Amino acid sequence: MDERSEQLTVNQAPVIEPGHTFATVTDKISSIVLTRPTSNGWLIGFGLSFLVTMVLLYAVGYLFVRGVGIWGINIPIGWGFAIVNFVWWIGIGHAGTLITQN
Repeated sequence: MDERSEQLTVNQAPVIEPGHTFATVTDKISSIVLTRPTSNGWLIGFGLSFLVTMVLLYAVGYLFVRGVGIWGINIPIGWGFAIVNFVWWIGIGHAGTLITQN
C-alpha cells in the first residue's frame, strides 16, 4: 500500500467494535431467530401453505392420470383451458411490456 491508502485505512472507523469478533456478532444476531419459540401464526401459515401445495400436487397427479381432457380439450370443443391460459398470459406479457416502455 502507498502512504495515502495507509492514511485512509488508519482514519476509518473499525468495522467491528473492540471486544467483538465476527463470531460474537453472528451469535448475537442469530440468537434472535434461534432462541425464539415458533408462534401460532407461523404454524398456521405453514399449514395453509402445505395444504395449498398438496392441492397442487393432487391436481398435477390428476392431470397426469386423466390427461389434458380435463381442461376441456375434447372434440368438438376447440377452446380449452390450455389455449385460453396461453392467450391470457401472452396478453399480460404484452401489457407489461407496453407499460414499462419509456
